[in-house]
Amino acid sequence: MNLAAASIYWVIVALWVTVLVTVLIAYVKNPIAFGTTRLLLCVLAIDTFRNIFENVYFGLYFGGLYGIFPHDVVTVLGQPLLLIVPKILNVLAGCVVLGLLLLRWLPMAINERELAAQYTDHLEDLATTDALTKLYNRRHFESAARAELARFQRYFRPLSILILDVDHFKGVNDRCGHAVGDTVLIGVADACRSIKRASDIAARIGGEEFAILLPETNEEAARSFAERLRKEVTECAPIVQGEKLALTVSVGVAIATRYTTRVNALLQAADEALYQAKRTGRNRVCVATQNADMDMAAAQ
Repeated sequence: MNLAAASIYWVIVALWVTVLVTVLIAYVKNPIAFGTTRLLLCVLAIDTFRNIFENVYFGLYFGGLYGIFPHDVVTVLGQPLLLIVPKILNVLAGCVVLGLLLLRWLPMAINERELAAQYTDHLEDLATTDALTKLYNRRHFESAARAELARFQRYFRPLSILILDVDHFKGVNDRCGHAVGDTVLIGVADACRSIKRASDIAARIGGEEFAILLPETNEEAARSFAERLRKEVTECAPIVQGEKLALTVSVGVAIATRYTTRVNALLQAADEALYQAKRTGRNRVCVATQNADMDMAAAQ
């Protein structure tokens, strides 16, 4: 029994040495681990060292007491001043660990969490936003359009979509350069933002092609919106070499009906209306008639 009582400290020492070695190996072999992770490893190493020292001390003391080590060990380690050393070390280690956790680890952990949230938001913006115009990109637009179409199919509330294309955009790039072309695209995006409602979703879906999703908007309101947007684009045209650029857009509008089942069909209808506007002279708004024809065919 005495042997077991004296040996238990050395079993504990072996366990804590294993922990310390594991921590040191992890610390050395993972230099890319930083911040709160490495700080926690330091805290664990301090506490491990404290445990090893304390258990070695009492392992020697009780080992000498039970005859495993020379009795002189008991005489030396049994002095009141030395017996208190492990406890003093325990208190000091606890203070250091507490200080590291409260003054370093906790502020760093909070800061890393905030940075992670910022990085997540930034990555989400990169995944959903067009880099030049800061409008949504095509993928996000189509995802939002599918959600709005599902809501339309459930509640039968008005839903419209329009596609606009900058007229003669290639000529702008050829005559004035791509920098001016980028300025034009940014100006069109600003025009979209300036007149759309908070619930509307504007996106750049191609080179010089934009789309706007208009929830709770019937054909008359969608046409009126498209006309205002067309005029706004013309008014906000950039100044190039002292002259205002002749900038116009053609707009195609499509209205969801009870027979509209897919976003692609609605986009295609708006796209065909857009090319109708192009064919009939540009700088105008055309509303798709395809959905109305489908309604009549389905009714028959």
